[in-house]
Amino acid sequence: MERSGRLYAVCMGLIRNLPRCRFAVGAALIAAIAMTASASAERRNFIGYYPSWLSVEAKPLAATSPAYSHVVVAFARPDFSWDGKSWSGTGLQFDVPPAVIKTQIHALQARGTRVLLAVGGATYLQWAPLAAEAGKAGAITAALTRFVEAMGFDGIDVDYERDGATPEVVGEYRAAIAALRQAANGKLLSLAAWSTGADCTPATDNTACGGQFTLAGGSAGRERLVLGDSETLSQIDVVNVMAYDAGVAQFDPVKAWKLYRALLPSRVTVNIGFEIAPEGWGGATLVQDDAAASCKSAKITQDQFGNQVHKSYSIQHGLLDGPLAPGPNSNAADGAMLWHIVKDQKLPRCGQRAVLSPQALEKAAAMLLGR
Repeated sequence: MERSGRLYAVCMGLIRNLPRCRFAVGAALIAAIAMTASASAERRNFIGYYPSWLSVEAKPLAATSPAYSHVVVAFARPDFSWDGKSWSGTGLQFDVPPAVIKTQIHALQARGTRVLLAVGGATYLQWAPLAAEAGKAGAITAALTRFVEAMGFDGIDVDYERDGATPEVVGEYRAAIAALRQAANGKLLSLAAWSTGADCTPATDNTACGGQFTLAGGSAGRERLVLGDSETLSQIDVVNVMAYDAGVAQFDPVKAWKLYRALLPSRVTVNIGFEIAPEGWGGATLVQDDAAASCKSAKITQDQFGNQVHKSYSIQHGLLDGPLAPGPNSNAADGAMLWHIVKDQKLPRCGQRAVLSPQALEKAAAMLLGR
Protein backbone atom coordinates (compact mmCIF):
# COMPACT_ATOMS: atom_id res chain seq x y z
CA MET A 1 0.00 0.00 0.00
CA GLU A 2 2.86 2.37 0.76
CA ARG A 3 4.34 1.74 -2.68
CA SER A 4 0.93 2.29 -4.28
CA GLY A 5 0.62 5.62 -2.47
CA ARG A 6 3.98 6.81 -3.82
CA LEU A 7 3.03 5.78 -7.35
CA TYR A 8 -0.26 7.63 -6.97
CA ALA A 9 1.55 10.82 -6.00
CA VAL A 10 3.88 10.52 -8.99
CA CYS A 11 1.01 9.85 -11.39
CA MET A 12 -1.09 12.70 -10.05
CA GLY A 13 1.84 15.04 -10.42
CA LEU A 14 2.10 14.03 -14.06
CA ILE A 15 -1.60 14.67 -14.55
CA ARG A 16 -1.37 18.15 -13.05
CA ASN A 17 1.55 18.92 -15.37
CA LEU A 18 0.11 17.17 -18.40
CA PRO A 19 1.11 19.76 -21.02
CA ARG A 20 4.79 19.31 -20.04
CA CYS A 21 4.67 15.57 -19.51
CA ARG A 22 2.77 14.14 -22.44
CA PHE A 23 5.47 11.62 -23.27
CA ALA A 24 6.13 10.59 -19.66
CA VAL A 25 2.47 9.94 -18.86
CA GLY A 26 2.32 6.77 -20.97
CA ALA A 27 5.18 5.07 -19.12
CA ALA A 28 3.91 6.21 -15.71
CA LEU A 29 0.40 4.99 -16.52
CA ILE A 30 1.73 1.55 -17.47
CA ALA A 31 3.72 1.38 -14.24
CA ALA A 32 0.73 2.44 -12.18
CA ILE A 33 -1.48 -0.20 -13.78
CA ALA A 34 1.10 -2.92 -13.28
CA MET A 35 1.88 -2.15 -9.65
CA THR A 36 -1.38 -0.87 -8.13
CA ALA A 37 -3.97 -3.07 -9.82
CA SER A 38 -4.45 -6.71 -10.61
CA ALA A 39 -3.50 -8.39 -13.89
CA SER A 40 -7.10 -7.93 -15.03
CA ALA A 41 -7.23 -4.22 -14.20
CA GLU A 42 -8.57 -3.38 -17.64
CA ARG A 43 -11.86 -4.91 -16.50
CA ARG A 44 -12.22 -2.66 -13.46
CA ASN A 45 -15.49 -0.74 -13.40
CA PHE A 46 -15.65 3.02 -13.65
CA ILE A 47 -19.33 3.91 -13.77
CA GLY A 48 -20.70 7.40 -14.38
CA TYR A 49 -24.28 8.64 -14.02
CA TYR A 50 -25.57 10.92 -16.78
CA PRO A 51 -28.43 13.28 -15.74
CA SER A 52 -31.13 13.52 -18.38
CA TRP A 53 -32.38 16.87 -17.05
CA LEU A 54 -29.27 18.80 -18.10
CA SER A 55 -29.06 20.07 -21.66
CA VAL A 56 -27.67 17.53 -24.09
CA GLU A 57 -26.24 20.48 -25.99
CA ALA A 58 -23.97 21.26 -23.03
CA LYS A 59 -22.41 17.79 -22.94
CA PRO A 60 -23.83 15.17 -25.29
CA LEU A 61 -24.21 11.68 -23.88
CA ALA A 62 -21.94 10.38 -26.65
CA ALA A 63 -19.20 12.82 -25.53
CA THR A 64 -18.80 11.02 -22.18
CA SER A 65 -15.16 10.29 -21.41
CA PRO A 66 -13.93 6.89 -22.64
CA ALA A 67 -12.52 6.37 -19.15
CA TYR A 68 -15.96 5.06 -18.12
CA SER A 69 -16.75 1.37 -18.48
CA HIS A 70 -20.46 2.01 -17.94
CA VAL A 71 -22.74 5.05 -18.23
CA VAL A 72 -26.05 5.06 -16.32
CA VAL A 73 -28.79 7.31 -17.71
CA ALA A 74 -30.88 8.84 -14.89
CA PHE A 75 -33.77 8.62 -14.07
CA ALA A 76 -36.79 6.63 -15.23
CA ARG A 77 -39.92 6.50 -13.10
CA PRO A 78 -40.70 3.29 -11.18
CA ASP A 79 -44.34 3.75 -12.32
CA PHE A 80 -43.05 3.71 -15.88
CA SER A 81 -45.03 3.98 -19.10
CA TRP A 82 -44.00 4.62 -22.70
CA ASP A 83 -45.88 5.63 -25.81
CA GLY A 84 -43.16 4.36 -28.13
CA LYS A 85 -42.21 7.76 -29.52
CA SER A 86 -41.60 10.39 -26.80
CA TRP A 87 -40.33 10.70 -23.23
CA SER A 88 -43.87 11.01 -21.87
CA GLY A 89 -44.43 8.67 -18.91
CA THR A 90 -40.77 7.62 -18.71
CA GLY A 91 -39.51 10.21 -16.23
CA LEU A 92 -36.51 10.99 -18.42
CA GLN A 93 -36.14 14.71 -19.20
CA PHE A 94 -33.94 14.94 -22.28
CA ASP A 95 -34.40 18.00 -24.49
CA VAL A 96 -33.92 15.96 -27.67
CA PRO A 97 -36.08 13.13 -29.09
CA PRO A 98 -35.50 9.46 -28.12
CA ALA A 99 -34.06 8.71 -31.57
CA VAL A 100 -31.16 11.11 -30.87
CA ILE A 101 -30.36 9.46 -27.53
CA LYS A 102 -30.63 6.01 -29.09
CA THR A 103 -27.97 6.99 -31.64
CA GLN A 104 -25.72 8.30 -28.84
CA ILE A 105 -26.18 5.10 -26.82
CA HIS A 106 -25.04 3.11 -29.84
CA ALA A 107 -22.03 5.42 -30.25
CA LEU A 108 -20.94 4.70 -26.66
CA GLN A 109 -21.44 0.97 -27.14
CA ALA A 110 -19.42 1.01 -30.34
CA ARG A 111 -16.35 2.04 -28.35
CA GLY A 112 -17.00 -0.59 -25.64
CA THR A 113 -18.97 1.41 -23.05
CA ARG A 114 -22.07 -0.26 -21.63
CA VAL A 115 -25.14 1.94 -21.06
CA LEU A 116 -27.80 1.28 -18.40
CA LEU A 117 -31.13 2.86 -17.50
CA ALA A 118 -31.50 4.02 -13.89
CA VAL A 119 -34.96 3.59 -12.39
CA GLY A 120 -35.93 5.60 -9.30
CA GLY A 121 -33.72 8.22 -7.69
CA ALA A 122 -34.46 10.68 -4.90
CA THR A 123 -37.59 12.19 -6.46
CA TYR A 124 -39.35 9.23 -8.09
CA LEU A 125 -40.70 7.23 -5.16
CA GLN A 126 -43.85 5.53 -6.48
CA TRP A 127 -42.52 1.98 -6.24
CA ALA A 128 -45.64 0.08 -5.12
CA PRO A 129 -47.16 -0.52 -8.60
CA LEU A 130 -43.85 -1.89 -9.94
CA ALA A 131 -43.24 -4.01 -6.84
CA ALA A 132 -46.72 -5.52 -7.26
CA GLU A 133 -45.61 -6.97 -10.61
CA ALA A 134 -42.83 -9.11 -9.09
CA GLY A 135 -43.17 -12.68 -10.29
CA LYS A 136 -45.92 -11.97 -12.81
CA ALA A 137 -46.58 -10.14 -16.05
CA GLY A 138 -47.52 -6.48 -15.76
CA ALA A 139 -47.84 -3.27 -17.76
CA ILE A 140 -44.89 -1.51 -16.12
CA THR A 141 -42.34 -4.30 -16.52
CA ALA A 142 -43.54 -4.89 -20.08
CA ALA A 143 -43.12 -1.19 -20.94
CA LEU A 144 -39.65 -1.13 -19.41
CA THR A 145 -38.60 -4.21 -21.35
CA ARG A 146 -39.85 -2.68 -24.62
CA PHE A 147 -38.06 0.59 -23.86
CA VAL A 148 -34.76 -1.05 -22.89
CA GLU A 149 -34.82 -3.14 -26.06
CA ALA A 150 -35.90 -0.31 -28.35
CA MET A 151 -33.28 2.15 -27.04
CA GLY A 152 -30.54 -0.48 -26.87
CA PHE A 153 -29.72 -0.27 -23.16
CA ASP A 154 -27.40 -2.94 -21.74
CA GLY A 155 -29.41 -3.27 -18.53
CA ILE A 156 -31.19 -1.56 -15.65
CA ASP A 157 -29.93 0.15 -12.50
CA VAL A 158 -32.14 -0.04 -9.37
CA ASP A 159 -32.15 3.28 -7.47
CA TYR A 160 -34.58 2.64 -4.64
CA GLU A 161 -34.35 5.71 -2.41
CA ARG A 162 -37.37 5.55 -0.17
CA ASP A 163 -36.21 6.37 3.35
CA GLY A 164 -36.18 3.82 6.15
CA ALA A 165 -35.52 0.15 6.82
CA THR A 166 -38.92 -0.99 8.06
CA PRO A 167 -40.26 -4.44 7.08
CA GLU A 168 -42.64 -2.70 4.64
CA VAL A 169 -39.77 -0.84 2.93
CA VAL A 170 -37.55 -3.93 2.85
CA GLY A 171 -40.35 -6.02 1.34
CA GLU A 172 -41.16 -3.44 -1.32
CA TYR A 173 -37.45 -3.05 -2.14
CA ARG A 174 -37.04 -6.81 -2.65
CA ALA A 175 -40.13 -6.96 -4.84
CA ALA A 176 -38.94 -3.98 -6.90
CA ILE A 177 -35.60 -5.71 -7.52
CA ALA A 178 -37.42 -8.85 -8.65
CA ALA A 179 -39.67 -6.85 -10.99
CA LEU A 180 -36.73 -4.98 -12.52
CA ARG A 181 -34.84 -8.25 -12.98
CA GLN A 182 -37.84 -9.37 -15.03
CA ALA A 183 -37.85 -6.11 -16.97
CA ALA A 184 -34.11 -6.38 -17.69
CA ASN A 185 -34.91 -9.64 -19.50
CA GLY A 186 -31.51 -11.27 -19.00
CA LYS A 187 -29.48 -8.06 -19.26
CA LEU A 188 -27.32 -6.51 -16.54
CA LEU A 189 -28.98 -5.49 -13.26
CA SER A 190 -27.09 -3.11 -10.98
CA LEU A 191 -28.03 -1.59 -7.64
CA ALA A 192 -27.32 1.89 -6.27
CA ALA A 193 -26.87 1.04 -2.59
CA TRP A 194 -27.35 3.44 0.33
CA SER A 195 -24.23 4.78 2.05
CA THR A 196 -24.93 3.08 5.39
CA GLY A 197 -27.13 0.33 3.98
CA ALA A 198 -24.64 -2.43 4.84
CA ASP A 199 -24.16 -1.18 8.41
CA CYS A 200 -25.24 -3.34 11.33
CA THR A 201 -28.26 -2.14 13.33
CA PRO A 202 -30.35 -3.67 16.12
CA ALA A 203 -32.50 -5.17 13.32
CA THR A 204 -29.49 -7.12 11.98
CA ASP A 205 -26.75 -9.30 13.38
CA ASN A 206 -23.68 -7.20 14.21
CA THR A 207 -21.00 -9.89 13.83
CA ALA A 208 -19.99 -8.53 10.43
CA CYS A 209 -19.43 -5.10 12.02
CA GLY A 210 -17.06 -6.32 14.72
CA GLY A 211 -19.84 -6.53 17.28
CA GLN A 212 -20.72 -2.85 16.84
CA PHE A 213 -23.93 -1.13 15.82
CA THR A 214 -23.90 1.91 13.57
CA LEU A 215 -24.49 5.42 14.87
CA ALA A 216 -26.43 6.22 11.68
CA GLY A 217 -30.21 6.15 11.46
CA GLY A 218 -32.70 6.47 8.61
CA SER A 219 -31.93 3.82 6.00
CA ALA A 220 -28.95 2.33 7.85
CA GLY A 221 -28.85 -1.45 7.54
CA ARG A 222 -31.53 -1.52 4.84
CA GLU A 223 -29.52 -3.25 2.11
CA ARG A 224 -28.10 -5.70 4.65
CA LEU A 225 -31.69 -6.75 5.33
CA VAL A 226 -32.77 -6.69 1.67
CA LEU A 227 -29.78 -8.67 0.38
CA GLY A 228 -29.98 -11.11 3.27
CA ASP A 229 -32.57 -12.87 1.13
CA SER A 230 -30.66 -15.29 -1.12
CA GLU A 231 -33.15 -15.07 -3.98
CA THR A 232 -32.90 -11.27 -4.05
CA LEU A 233 -29.12 -11.44 -3.86
CA SER A 234 -28.99 -13.82 -6.82
CA GLN A 235 -30.67 -11.21 -9.03
CA ILE A 236 -27.94 -8.55 -8.65
CA ASP A 237 -24.83 -8.30 -10.84
CA VAL A 238 -23.27 -5.01 -9.73
CA VAL A 239 -23.54 -2.82 -6.61
CA ASN A 240 -22.62 0.86 -6.68
CA VAL A 241 -22.20 2.11 -3.11
CA MET A 242 -23.44 5.68 -2.70
CA ALA A 243 -20.54 6.36 -0.36
CA TYR A 244 -21.21 10.09 -0.32
CA ASP A 245 -23.86 12.47 1.01
CA ALA A 246 -23.08 11.22 4.53
CA GLY A 247 -20.51 13.85 5.50
CA VAL A 248 -17.20 13.12 7.21
CA ALA A 249 -17.93 13.69 10.92
CA GLN A 250 -19.14 10.11 11.46
CA PHE A 251 -18.72 8.33 8.14
CA ASP A 252 -15.89 6.64 6.27
CA PRO A 253 -16.75 5.72 2.66
CA VAL A 254 -14.13 2.97 2.63
CA LYS A 255 -15.74 1.36 5.69
CA ALA A 256 -19.08 1.46 3.86
CA TRP A 257 -17.55 -0.13 0.76
CA LYS A 258 -15.80 -2.85 2.79
CA LEU A 259 -19.03 -3.79 4.55
CA TYR A 260 -20.79 -4.20 1.20
CA ARG A 261 -17.84 -6.11 -0.24
CA ALA A 262 -17.87 -8.55 2.69
CA LEU A 263 -21.66 -8.90 2.47
CA LEU A 264 -21.73 -9.80 -1.22
CA PRO A 265 -20.35 -12.85 -3.04
CA SER A 266 -17.28 -12.41 -5.24
CA ARG A 267 -19.34 -12.74 -8.45
CA VAL A 268 -20.97 -9.35 -7.66
CA THR A 269 -18.88 -6.31 -8.61
CA VAL A 270 -18.85 -3.64 -5.88
CA ASN A 271 -17.90 -0.06 -6.76
CA ILE A 272 -17.20 2.82 -4.37
CA GLY A 273 -19.15 5.98 -5.17
CA PHE A 274 -17.81 9.53 -5.38
CA GLU A 275 -19.54 12.89 -5.75
CA ILE A 276 -17.89 16.12 -6.82
CA ALA A 277 -18.21 18.83 -4.14
CA PRO A 278 -20.41 20.39 -3.05
CA GLU A 279 -22.25 17.26 -1.91
CA GLY A 280 -25.99 17.40 -2.12
CA TRP A 281 -26.56 16.31 1.48
CA GLY A 282 -23.53 15.58 3.60
CA GLY A 283 -21.48 18.71 2.91
CA ALA A 284 -18.18 16.84 2.58
CA THR A 285 -15.53 18.06 0.14
CA LEU A 286 -14.03 15.39 -2.09
CA VAL A 287 -10.36 16.02 -2.94
CA GLN A 288 -7.76 14.20 -4.98
CA ASP A 289 -5.28 13.06 -2.33
CA ASP A 290 -4.06 13.54 1.24
CA ALA A 291 -2.05 16.62 0.31
CA ALA A 292 -5.17 18.41 -0.95
CA ALA A 293 -7.21 17.72 2.22
CA SER A 294 -6.46 21.02 3.95
CA CYS A 295 -10.07 21.88 4.88
CA LYS A 296 -12.14 20.34 7.66
CA SER A 297 -14.79 19.02 5.27
CA ALA A 298 -12.14 16.90 3.51
CA LYS A 299 -10.96 15.12 6.65
CA ILE A 300 -12.64 12.02 8.08
CA THR A 301 -12.47 11.84 11.87
CA GLN A 302 -14.71 8.87 12.72
CA ASP A 303 -16.47 6.09 10.90
CA GLN A 304 -20.18 5.35 11.32
CA PHE A 305 -19.43 3.18 14.35
CA GLY A 306 -17.54 5.87 16.26
CA ASN A 307 -14.07 4.48 15.54
CA GLN A 308 -11.30 7.02 14.95
CA VAL A 309 -10.19 7.18 11.31
CA HIS A 310 -8.08 10.28 10.52
CA LYS A 311 -8.07 9.81 6.75
CA SER A 312 -8.70 12.19 3.90
CA TYR A 313 -12.00 12.27 2.04
CA SER A 314 -10.25 11.62 -1.24
CA ILE A 315 -9.96 9.49 -4.34
CA GLN A 316 -6.64 8.27 -2.96
CA HIS A 317 -8.17 6.91 0.26
CA GLY A 318 -11.33 5.69 -1.48
CA LEU A 319 -9.58 3.58 -4.09
CA LEU A 320 -6.25 2.55 -2.57
CA ASP A 321 -7.83 1.56 0.75
CA GLY A 322 -10.99 0.26 -0.92
CA PRO A 323 -11.33 -1.62 -4.24
CA LEU A 324 -7.59 -1.67 -4.95
CA ALA A 325 -6.71 -3.13 -1.55
CA PRO A 326 -6.81 -6.93 -1.20
CA GLY A 327 -9.67 -8.22 0.88
CA PRO A 328 -12.36 -10.90 1.28
CA ASN A 329 -14.71 -11.65 -1.64
CA SER A 330 -12.82 -9.25 -3.91
CA ASN A 331 -13.67 -9.08 -7.60
CA ALA A 332 -11.15 -8.08 -10.28
CA ALA A 333 -13.75 -5.66 -11.69
CA ASP A 334 -14.33 -3.76 -8.41
CA GLY A 335 -13.87 -0.05 -9.07
CA ALA A 336 -15.56 3.34 -8.78
CA MET A 337 -18.77 5.21 -9.55
CA LEU A 338 -19.31 8.96 -10.01
CA TRP A 339 -22.48 10.91 -9.31
CA HIS A 340 -22.67 12.68 -11.68
CA ILE A 341 -20.49 13.26 -14.74
CA VAL A 342 -21.95 16.60 -15.87
CA LYS A 343 -21.87 18.45 -12.56
CA ASP A 344 -22.05 22.14 -13.43
CA GLN A 345 -22.15 23.83 -10.03
CA LYS A 346 -19.46 26.31 -9.10
CA LEU A 347 -16.80 24.19 -7.41
CA PRO A 348 -15.76 25.25 -3.89
CA ARG A 349 -12.20 25.46 -2.58
CA CYS A 350 -10.44 23.39 0.06
CA GLY A 351 -7.92 25.74 1.59
CA GLN A 352 -5.93 27.25 -1.26
CA ARG A 353 -6.95 24.64 -3.83
CA ALA A 354 -10.02 24.28 -5.99
CA VAL A 355 -11.64 20.90 -5.49
CA LEU A 356 -11.87 18.23 -8.16
CA SER A 357 -13.86 18.81 -11.31
CA PRO A 358 -15.52 15.81 -12.98
CA GLN A 359 -12.74 15.88 -15.58
CA ALA A 360 -9.97 15.83 -12.94
CA LEU A 361 -11.70 12.98 -11.11
CA GLU A 362 -12.01 11.04 -14.37
CA LYS A 363 -8.25 11.35 -14.94
CA ALA A 364 -7.33 10.43 -11.37
CA ALA A 365 -9.71 7.46 -11.10
CA ALA A 366 -8.89 6.20 -14.59
CA MET A 367 -5.18 6.28 -13.75
CA LEU A 368 -5.62 4.16 -10.64
CA LEU A 369 -8.17 1.81 -12.16
CA GLY A 370 -6.02 1.11 -15.18
CA ARG A 371 -8.53 2.52 -17.64
